[in-house]
Amino acid sequence: MERPQGDQVLLKIAYAGVNGGCETFRCRGSSYTPFAANQKAEKFVLGAEASGTVVAVGEDVKSLKVGDAVTCIGSGGFGEFILTTAQSCFPVKEASAEAVVLTLSGLTAAVALKATGGPLKAGENALVTAAGGATGHMGVQLALLAGCHVVAVCGSAAKAQRLRDLGASRIINYREEDVGEVLRRECPEGIDVAYEGVGGPLRDAVLDNLSEHGRMLVVGYISEYPHVKPDDGEAQGSRGLPPARELFWQRQTVKIGGRTIYGDVWSGASRQDIPAFRRELFDLYEDGQLKAWVDSRRFHGLEQVSDAIEYMLTGQAIGKVVVSF
Repeated sequence: MERPQGDQVLLKIAYAGVNGGCETFRCRGSSYTPFAANQKAEKFVLGAEASGTVVAVGEDVKSLKVGDAVTCIGSGGFGEFILTTAQSCFPVKEASAEAVVLTLSGLTAAVALKATGGPLKAGENALVTAAGGATGHMGVQLALLAGCHVVAVCGSAAKAQRLRDLGASRIINYREEDVGEVLRRECPEGIDVAYEGVGGPLRDAVLDNLSEHGRMLVVGYISEYPHVKPDDGEAQGSRGLPPARELFWQRQTVKIGGRTIYGDVWSGASRQDIPAFRRELFDLYEDGQLKAWVDSRRFHGLEQVSDAIEYMLTGQAIGKVVVSF
């Protein structure tokens, strides 16, 4: 096993998270994504987020020591061990599955809603699609903590009940109700901030119901991948927006009148700001103000990583899908 050098650390992985955008597009090497080089690569590693324990450190590492529990962001989470940099690691009390939820899915919601599209104001109408998912349930809770009226969109009765337990103001099961119709009726003044990760017709319904100065934060478009070939994506330019994949992967910001649509939800924070956002998330979790949902389906080891990814893409998961090692 390769030993860490310089600022590197060697981690023994406990849990790795399944990230829809990273894993599906990293595997395919889609030409319009940062992973295009994977089409010609002889080998590349998978796994964007993980928790584990430090088992060795390079000579320049001062912030971590052997035995520390950490989470990390970067390539290689799907494995028993990962060689990464100390900078990519964040010390935690326990290398748990819940820590993985907070590390990237939670962090994405925090930066998007507190910085890029924020700060949220008490009384604002906030809408979260894919609200029962890994980053969606985080977005719901952060909007509730800010005092927003939160509309949560999901696709099953089980997810609706969990969101009801969180305190969401209105839950829309898109399989049973027309989202656009409900929003027009119950939020006639419009949605002030939307945390949108579905794409397709649902994205259009959200855009149609944004308030005059509303913000839409695009964190993905999972209804359109990975089943859509690169050149036959749904044409969604009729409302003044480029196709979802262009908006997201090219990190575009589009203005339509007074409304703003962010294809890069990280644009409101610098790299130096990230540790503070993550620390606040973990503090909220440890204080009991924030819940981190881990899906009840269990996957273990490298041999079940592909099963975990396929399961995540079914849309059945509630919270984060993780793989234990």
